[in-house]
Amino acid sequence: MTFHFRLTRVPGTPTPLYKGEVDGTHEVFVILDEHSRSIRAADSDGTPVTSLRMDIDDGNLSGTPEDPDAAAKAFPLLAAHLIAEWRKRGHPPQEIRKVFG
Repeated sequence: MTFHFRLTRVPGTPTPLYKGEVDGTHEVFVILDEHSRSIRAADSDGTPVTSLRMDIDDGNLSGTPEDPDAAAKAFPLLAAHLIAEWRKRGHPPQEIRKVFG
């Protein structure tokens, strides 16, 4: 079974905001907050929506999703790939695409 996702940076936001599409059916937004050194689950305006976050420095995941749907379950995967690309490039990427399986 094939699994894929895409993270696309939303233009015009001061803190990098990404729209994540998981298997073309689920949508999630995350922010790359360099100041607090974390990736946070957010709404489409870039406002954090839960306590769910991944630490940029050590990759630790904390908090819990308010709605444990498929998109929320994908947060750790999306956040980890965003951190890896940010580290590799040295700046927030415009887009990340991954296909598994």
